[in-house]
Amino acid sequence: MLLPMFCGSQLDVALAVVDFVHDSVRKTVWDADRIRESYLRRSVSEILADGDTMVFGPCPDRTFVASCLLGTHGVDHVLVYHERRVPGYGPSTAHLALEMTLNGTGFMMDFGTRESRLIPGGYHFTEELEETIALKRIPLRSFDPDGVAPYQLLQHVVSDKIDPELKLDWYVKQSRNFRPDALRDRVALDQRYSVYHEL
Repeated sequence: MLLPMFCGSQLDVALAVVDFVHDSVRKTVWDADRIRESYLRRSVSEILADGDTMVFGPCPDRTFVASCLLGTHGVDHVLVYHERRVPGYGPSTAHLALEMTLNGTGFMMDFGTRESRLIPGGYHFTEELEETIALKRIPLRSFDPDGVAPYQLLQHVVSDKIDPELKLDWYVKQSRNFRPDALRDRVALDQRYSVYHEL
């Protein structure tokens, strides 16, 4: 698969990557069969060919596409693996984000359920809302877009606090109770204007 190529500084490339991933890997509602067969199991090429990600857990697909593109452009970055539990909101889960230094400034690239972000600073979250089980940083290099799927990396870092089948059941249940506002999505480049700012 031919990946897009972007020009300019590393910051220009990162801005182009977050926009491209946001536009090219759209959030859609998946049925139970697709969740069980495809979630975390597609390579970057397959994700881009399908052009979508599961609405209730977009971070693995979008993050892997972004990481592949950043690596292709020589932008060094770190995968942040944040295993967490939000009390009252389903079983334990994991979130993925990227950290990088662009033009001398640290940035976080984060593909959440409500928006895609490229904002100055390192990975951050609201400790009062999320019980952290594990927080790991994994340096990533360029990888074959046809050769790796998210689960292949995650199986080496996930703890026994996450039950994959229980999490898939949770996503299936959410898809049955889908509300159209879950598809709302945007890009944020400034934490002050992020929908997560007030959390």
